[in-house]
Amino acid sequence: MGRHIIWTVLRKELLDLFRDRKTLLGTFLVPLVIIPFVFFLLGMSYSNVEKEARAYVPIAIQGASGLVAALEKIPGARIVQPKQPEQSLQAGELRAIVTIPPSFDGRIRAGGTAELTVAYDSTNQKSLYAKEVIEQTVKAYSQEIVAERLRHAGLSEKAIEPIVPTFQNVATEERLSGGMLAGIIPLMLVVSLASGGVAAANDLVAGEKERGTLESLMTAPIAANHILTAKLLAVMVMSTMSAMASLVSLSLVLSIGPLDMDGAGFSLGFFSPATLSVLILTILLLSALFAGLELVLSTIAKSFKEGQTYMSGIIFVAMVPSYMLMPLNPVDIPRYYYVLPVFNGVALCKEVFYGKVDPLHGLIGLGTTLLYVAAIIALTARLFRREGAVIKN
Repeated sequence: MGRHIIWTVLRKELLDLFRDRKTLLGTFLVPLVIIPFVFFLLGMSYSNVEKEARAYVPIAIQGASGLVAALEKIPGARIVQPKQPEQSLQAGELRAIVTIPPSFDGRIRAGGTAELTVAYDSTNQKSLYAKEVIEQTVKAYSQEIVAERLRHAGLSEKAIEPIVPTFQNVATEERLSGGMLAGIIPLMLVVSLASGGVAAANDLVAGEKERGTLESLMTAPIAANHILTAKLLAVMVMSTMSAMASLVSLSLVLSIGPLDMDGAGFSLGFFSPATLSVLILTILLLSALFAGLELVLSTIAKSFKEGQTYMSGIIFVAMVPSYMLMPLNPVDIPRYYYVLPVFNGVALCKEVFYGKVDPLHGLIGLGTTLLYVAAIIALTARLFRREGAVIKN
């Protein structure tokens, strides 16, 4: 009987939510359309900047040296002499200023070390590119001078390079792919789980309280726990669907723009039955945790607008752990993170995408998340049973 009641209320809540265009837009449009569009714009923007930086590299050179001929051979380089080079550099008209002292060539001919100064603007990506190509050119010119000095001394270039190291990357193709995704997906996943159910949770309690429909529902011969369970499941469904939509959109982005990391192609081989199971359990528990927290805030709120204000903090709760753990490899994540709420879910997600979940970490992370879910649901049930919390004053 109880299951039938929960299913009936859940079906009714989901039907109302899917009829709401605003909820559908927030749950599906943003993840499926906006995210790929943002990735596309970012990729196109970086590509255009790099193309423009390579095509035209205006450089001002102060002083004379044989190095100038090497700088002129930089692809796209244009040697210009503006009246006020420093101002032109700050205005973006110049990419770099190379200052060569008068004694530059003399020091080199004498077998000494010569210095030059390269001024650039680190806030300008095109200026950073100019700095890099100038640095490469100067290094190549310096190597030519070293080779010539060695020849005069009757030595070969190998005389100053007695050891030649060979570096081997032990990371597999799957690990390379997973390592890259471990920095992106946990953030998108957790934020989607937190934001996807916000509109639903706010409408299902604060919104219904404001419209007076929740009071009618509470006076029906239905246990409050059954109503709460149905609403909790409804919010979980919306948040999980939003997370899945985010994953689908990211998959589309990756398929449209294939990745190439150190010569390895993109692969999902890091998934195994065990890691996939941990990922699914983590998503379900995090969706339940956020759903319970959102229902608590929606129950406390006296109006729909007040509920929206409270819900804004949910995104912050999701983003802080995601950004803190983003640069960390799973081996560097402190163990106590697996006990902290949300942190444990993000940490487990990173382990999943690195292809290996520590059994102890999985047990602690999933176990503590389950305890947090039970605690937040118990708090929600307690608030929900209070007549003043669900009836508009």
